[in-house]
Amino acid sequence: MIRPALDFFRLDALPSSVIGLVPGDPLLSLWVRRHVLALSGIDPNEGSAVIDTRSGDEMPHSRILTRLRERPLFGGRRILWISRSDQCPDIDPKDLLERNQKSVTTLILEAPEKVLASWSKILPAFSLAAPTKPSDREAWAQFLAGKSGISLEKSALQPLLTTFEGSLGPMERLFQDLAREGVRKVTADALFRHGVTDHYKTVFDLIRGFENSDTKFFREWERFLEGGQSPFGLISLLHRQWRLYRIAANALGKNTGRSEAERMVITLGGVPAFVAPGVVRVAGRLSLEGIRKGTEALWQADLLLKSGVSSTLVMDQLAATLFSLSRSGKEEKGRTKTSWSRQTPQHS
Repeated sequence: MIRPALDFFRLDALPSSVIGLVPGDPLLSLWVRRHVLALSGIDPNEGSAVIDTRSGDEMPHSRILTRLRERPLFGGRRILWISRSDQCPDIDPKDLLERNQKSVTTLILEAPEKVLASWSKILPAFSLAAPTKPSDREAWAQFLAGKSGISLEKSALQPLLTTFEGSLGPMERLFQDLAREGVRKVTADALFRHGVTDHYKTVFDLIRGFENSDTKFFREWERFLEGGQSPFGLISLLHRQWRLYRIAANALGKNTGRSEAERMVITLGGVPAFVAPGVVRVAGRLSLEGIRKGTEALWQADLLLKSGVSSTLVMDQLAATLFSLSRSGKEEKGRTKTSWSRQTPQHS
């Protein structure tokens, strides 16, 4: 079984004289090298002198065995790191493990996941893929905080996970900064002082402000961008939202009921059920022309940003355009209702 990288960092001793790794995140690869050195009792500053890195296509099985039998010139331990080890001619991981029991060399074999899956029945194997699942990211956050001698309150997890996602390096640097400040328990308030907020909540409030034609839309828009998020990231999120509006508008245009339109949004848009009613409500308020104009404004903003136009100017204009569409859609809906009420016969 291939285990996650975090399991390797929790080890306080090398699990074997031969270890398999699935290459992935470059930062994790660097951290693994440092941890292997530390577990081998080697100063990380001496890493370049004791890590012998080779490519698999130049290391047939017999040559690997020769290298394992050699003793370092100045004694001590050594690490033989073979990238693309699946390309080693006639490699036999089981034989390498059996013959390397008393060697002073730790052998690291990097190979694709499919290859290492079979080797993992023989030797310990770990994947260096960046964490993607929320539970894995949370485990990494707790681990990195512990390394810096601090703990995390539950309120701090969501801001950390939505801000850094799978970016472990910046998260580690933040924890180191907090530790230097004397922080021992990280709270949401402490993170906010460092510009780390729950961006999912901000986006939710931003979309809610748009859908309700509420001027807090502008406040959340500004907060999102001032929180360090990329304008391109915000445009990407809004493109996704506009796609939901199109799905709902197309469903409503076929004279389906609101419940059926909501089902289409959930199915085709891949969103939770509680999101769908708001999307359908806004799609019913905006005309297809309004949705087209919103999509066009998003594409135009993306093009201007890539052309080097001031991001502040572009994003301010985009916010005004989208909010104007929201208000005009609301007013148009109101006029339609008024007109309908005038045409409806009044019964006594």
